[in-house]
Amino acid sequence: MSFLFKILLVLYLVVGIVPNFGALDKVVTQWMYLNILNTISFFLLIINRFPLKKYFLNKATILFFLLFIWATISLFFAINRIESVVVLSQLFSVLLGFVIIIICISKIDNPFNFISNVISIYLIFELAAIYHPFALGTAEKEIFRRSSLFLGFAANVNITAFSIIYKIPFFIYSILNLKKFKFLTYTLAFIIFSLIVFASGTLNSTRGAILAYSSLMPILIIIGLVIYFKSKKLKLLLISIIYSLSVIFSFQFNNYLSESQGKSESNISNRISSLNSIIDDEKNIDESINQRLNYYSQAVKFIVKNPFFGTGIGNWKIKSIDTNKENIVGYLIPYHVHNDYLEIASEIGLVGLGIYLYILFYSFKNIILKFIRLIFTKEKFKGEYIICIIISLFAYIFIIDSNLNFPFHRPIVLINLIVLIAYLNKLDKKSLHEN
Repeated sequence: MSFLFKILLVLYLVVGIVPNFGALDKVVTQWMYLNILNTISFFLLIINRFPLKKYFLNKATILFFLLFIWATISLFFAINRIESVVVLSQLFSVLLGFVIIIICISKIDNPFNFISNVISIYLIFELAAIYHPFALGTAEKEIFRRSSLFLGFAANVNITAFSIIYKIPFFIYSILNLKKFKFLTYTLAFIIFSLIVFASGTLNSTRGAILAYSSLMPILIIIGLVIYFKSKKLKLLLISIIYSLSVIFSFQFNNYLSESQGKSESNISNRISSLNSIIDDEKNIDESINQRLNYYSQAVKFIVKNPFFGTGIGNWKIKSIDTNKENIVGYLIPYHVHNDYLEIASEIGLVGLGIYLYILFYSFKNIILKFIRLIFTKEKFKGEYIICIIISLFAYIFIIDSNLNFPFHRPIVLINLIVLIAYLNKLDKKSLHEN
């Protein structure tokens, strides 16, 4: 029976491979896939008379259900109720999928090992999809154009970049669990890290992703040093050094390519320096940053005026046409706020945002507190803390992504969060002490 649960969990984790089937946006077919998978999975559980009640009464499930109820109430304040119903169906898909994933995880031995290995293997396929155009000889001239050639399994350069960065902590965990940690492993890790960094920083040229993987470098080095001095275990420090070398190598390779192609304005250094203009000189803020700041400002103003129910679930994309009408050029409209928390608050109010934040707080609180105790106290290192480190690194990446993009609305990214929350809230708490 555990084999069935493993298969179902794999099917949830690989939602990104679903093709678009002619849809304008892959997100449509990914949500459809999740709904079909939920239906089949739930049917299999019912015909096998699986006891579902205790899983639906799990605290995290109840919180997700409260979020769904509050979002449903916001429907009565929506500009377009049909659109609200569509997004509500997606939220219900998250709720039902969450319950099924909790069940799957609770029936698998060493679930975190299994999850990390699946995500690591999936990462390799995702990177292959991103780099596939090079094999066809069609990619060289598109390197600095943020071309759709390099979208891989996603439908947006930002989503693609963060989709692979989210998988770095899981890949590190899988590498650490290899029995023989030798030169071949070091080489493989360096190659994979370099491919991730080059894809997100150069091919997709996403500043948020550059910020995420660059800041991971000192964080990993510090964690590796702490563990080494506490336990004399060298593996994580070596992986941290290898990761840092891959980032440095990719930066240098990026500079070389940009200079050789006469596109020095597109190199990573210039992409990062453009962020400094927010503080140093507002006049030099580029159009992309200016748009984001406008979106944030408009969302905040709307939330202040409508703090309880917002504009209705799924309706910010409609309301924002009005709030941003003075800045709209052609057919370019602010489909998302590019900040999940502001978008949730603008659609279902501060109560809805509070429920969502509490789901995150309740789920990640204990694991992050363990991580903090490990880093900032004299507490001895134990094998179980590796999982705390990996999940804390994921949470750090998620904070950056959710403040700059919209992972809550993209199954290819959201599924990683849902699986981790399910793992942290599953009934069998003993697995938090895996070695």
